[in-house]
Amino acid sequence: MFQNIFIFFMFMVGAICHAQKSESQYIQNNDNDFELNAQDTLQRLQFELYPNPLVGDLLSFISPRSEIKEIAILNILGEEIYKISTFNNQIQLPNLTRGIYIVKLKQANEIGLRRLVIP
Repeated sequence: MFQNIFIFFMFMVGAICHAQKSESQYIQNNDNDFELNAQDTLQRLQFELYPNPLVGDLLSFISPRSEIKEIAILNILGEEIYKISTFNNQIQLPNLTRGIYIVKLKQANEIGLRRLVIP
């Protein structure tokens, strides 16, 4: 029984995570007709975090782009708990409890997301 529930759960997670990544929405307006596509307006920003899992409170990141405008730390619910807009290649994080967080970097029209583990 538990195996069936687990398989169903994994199927649902896979279906949700992989569902129609390239789906576009069509909006009809009396003046203009246009198509919205997230890939057209938002590019992925590539970066890496170090150390991950985090040891201490100093988080470093490596990015091919040098003009990062903002770093935000989100909890697992997607709520922003920390944000900084002036930094070098590392930031000192506030005292965060153990768990999994999302690090979001922004630059112009690019956003990058990475998972951060705090043991």
